[in-house]
Amino acid sequence: MEDDEIIIGINPKKNSNKTNKKKTKTKRKNKSKTNIQENSKSSKLKKKRTNTTIAQKNSQRIIKIITILILIIIFVIFLLSTSLFNIKTINVFGNNKISDNKIISLSSLELYTNIFRFKKSKIVESIKQNAYIESVKITRKYPNTVNIDVVEREVRYMLQFADSYVYINNQGYMLDISNEKLEVPILVGFTTDLSNIKAGNRINIDDLEKMNTVIKIYEVAKSNELNELITKIDISNSKNYTIEIESEGKIIYLGECIDYSDLKNRMIYLKSILEACKGKNGEIFLNVDLNSEKIYFREKI
Repeated sequence: MEDDEIIIGINPKKNSNKTNKKKTKTKRKNKSKTNIQENSKSSKLKKKRTNTTIAQKNSQRIIKIITILILIIIFVIFLLSTSLFNIKTINVFGNNKISDNKIISLSSLELYTNIFRFKKSKIVESIKQNAYIESVKITRKYPNTVNIDVVEREVRYMLQFADSYVYINNQGYMLDISNEKLEVPILVGFTTDLSNIKAGNRINIDDLEKMNTVIKIYEVAKSNELNELITKIDISNSKNYTIEIESEGKIIYLGECIDYSDLKNRMIYLKSILEACKGKNGEIFLNVDLNSEKIYFREKI
């Protein structure tokens, strides 16, 4: 037994290392949790600060807006109440037919009322109630002047209506009904319903289409110095427009009058025939094919 050795083995501190590692991991986890908590608290504080800052800025903006609105209201009240901006002058431009007083009366503008107390659109519509007025422009000239610029429609033709005459312009607007006969051509053979004859109304679509041809006839006649001689234009037959020259005692049949250059040639022929047949009453037939037929004059006996 003496030779026998009893060895008591002491293992390395493996378990101790494991324990230490566990402790270290636990410490790290705890530290990580602590950091996360601290970061979370920090971010919450930052958010609170940011929200507070935004709220403060919004409040400042609201205060500024309210202040500006109050100042604007005060300024508007000042403009509407001070006599500095009371109307002292109303000027009217562009009118020939309608008088200044009539246009001002239509506008309902009054002197010594505030220049800001009217709507331009309302004034424009009021003045355009007169059929002679085509367009209106209202301008405020501060501090106390209002300018009214108008464009008037011009009488170009007449329709005979019972014992009266209906004045119309190139666009077919009825401007006035009067017993006075003007020095403009009378349109004969219109189809507009008599119940529609009223200042401010317009001739019907069929007559408007014929009006385009009438304007063409008048323009070509003007270029040949014949327009002032025309007293009547018959539009009843769109295939054969007829004009009357009362001072010459002549009726002229023009035909369809579609082509401008063809109409121009017919007017040249008309001018020469009028000169050749001066003093003779009758009919001139220009409603022929100029290339194959002859123009002729038939004297009225």
